[in-house]
Amino acid sequence: MTTVDTSARPAAGWALRMRDAAPARPPLVRLVCVPYAGGGAAAFHSWSELLPATIEPWAVRMPGRDARLQEPLRTDLLATARELARALAPELGGPYAFFGHSLGAFLAFETVRALRELGLPEPVLLAVSARNAPQHRTYAGTVHRLPDDEYLDVLDQRYGAIPPLLREDAQMRAMYLPILRADTTMLETYRYTPGRPLGCPVVAYGGVDDPETTTASLAAWGEVTGAGCGTLLLPGGHFFLQPSREPLLTHLSAELLRALVP
Repeated sequence: MTTVDTSARPAAGWALRMRDAAPARPPLVRLVCVPYAGGGAAAFHSWSELLPATIEPWAVRMPGRDARLQEPLRTDLLATARELARALAPELGGPYAFFGHSLGAFLAFETVRALRELGLPEPVLLAVSARNAPQHRTYAGTVHRLPDDEYLDVLDQRYGAIPPLLREDAQMRAMYLPILRADTTMLETYRYTPGRPLGCPVVAYGGVDDPETTTASLAAWGEVTGAGCGTLLLPGGHFFLQPSREPLLTHLSAELLRALVP
């Protein structure tokens, strides 16, 4: 196992600290938040206001969008996880945790495994959301290869999250559609490889009205860790992240603080 070169700095732009002002006391844990397909750091923009000062949220900024618009999009989840791990490793000297929603759940999980291979201690907690366990191949398919209109129709039927503007505005379509397609490619081509179970606990969240997940399918995340897995269903569909933000963060904060206790 290799060790981390702590003299290196993280790759420019990979993580955005969500609090501008330094807290009166150093945070107890850093929470790295990984967005869903097509999403960016804005998905977590209000988290710093709702999380206690003891938790410092970071938002992952994916290549090809937001401040990294000029960079190539990524379509290989495992390669992206390794890249993200190398970028974050020098900054994760203290307790840290991951939260990933939808596609971000798989990316968070594989980044944790990649960080472990770099010699870092595991996070105190891995929180995953709106995504079934990786060892169950629920998402293999070829939706990412469909023609544009069919592709958008399928995403809209599954998630109900395609704004009309994306269909009507040619400029918006040209900018945003490649991002969505790249992320869908990442999801559908990802293949889980069995490995040593994680040593950190996992908590898996789902939406009550999300047809893609159930309590049982979320509980299967327990098979990838030796430290136990809890589940919680919250009001909303696949994107319950927004309407159930406050109860989600209340529960997540409690789980994080509990995980810090030896």
